[in-house]
Amino acid sequence: MTERISWHEVRDLIERHTGPVVRARHVSDGFNSEIAVIINETTFVKGLRTDHPRAWTQERERQINSHIRHVSAPLRWSQTAAGWDLNGFGFLDGRAASYQPSSPDLELITAMMIRWPPAPDGVDLKHAPQRWSAYSDRSELFDGDWLSHTDWSPSNILISGDHAYMLDWAWPTRGARWIDPACWVVWLIASGHHPAQAQIWASKIPAFAAAPPHATTAFAQAQAAMWEDIGEHAPHPGLAAAAATWIKHRTS
Repeated sequence: MTERISWHEVRDLIERHTGPVVRARHVSDGFNSEIAVIINETTFVKGLRTDHPRAWTQERERQINSHIRHVSAPLRWSQTAAGWDLNGFGFLDGRAASYQPSSPDLELITAMMIRWPPAPDGVDLKHAPQRWSAYSDRSELFDGDWLSHTDWSPSNILISGDHAYMLDWAWPTRGARWIDPACWVVWLIASGHHPAQAQIWASKIPAFAAAPPHATTAFAQAQAAMWEDIGEHAPHPGLAAAAATWIKHRTS
């Protein structure tokens, strides 16, 4: 997790775009930004120092934003100066999603995921076979030309009115269209869903329903290995166990 730094260190840079800061709200959710603050209830600013090991994620979010604005917060401005790299997004008022079995948010999330675009050309994307090659000897099964977010922490999903929006596109990936629903299944199981129930939700995405069963099982195994490797640094303590439960359900 990246340590938060006070937004006051970049106040001058922010005010070049927002005007005087009248109100600022620190955002504690998320793991990838040193600066995360809501300014004047109109702009969400996230940023990293330019010498941060993950500073490249700022540019990747800029590249991908025009392709996912219909399912995410729109990028309004960016600023790289004084050793900082900042992105200013239009503020969406809402709350983090709930993955509980009875949650009405699940329908909104599936509706959002159906609107996912293909992977755009000209954007520096990770490729799914490469990304999971350390955790699977069959990672070629994950290949495809669709855009995946891959980080399905509920804090990345904003529920605003009757829509769900996916935030924090720092790790967009090119791969099979069913990858994001499969990532979501692990989180649903960790949130209390039976594996069969979680798969029913994921199957509302036609690509997941039509995915080759052996490929989905291989991906579940890769997820289990990945979350086990991440260990105590995982954003939820039950993800490795949830993936293992999913594998058992699919192979028993």
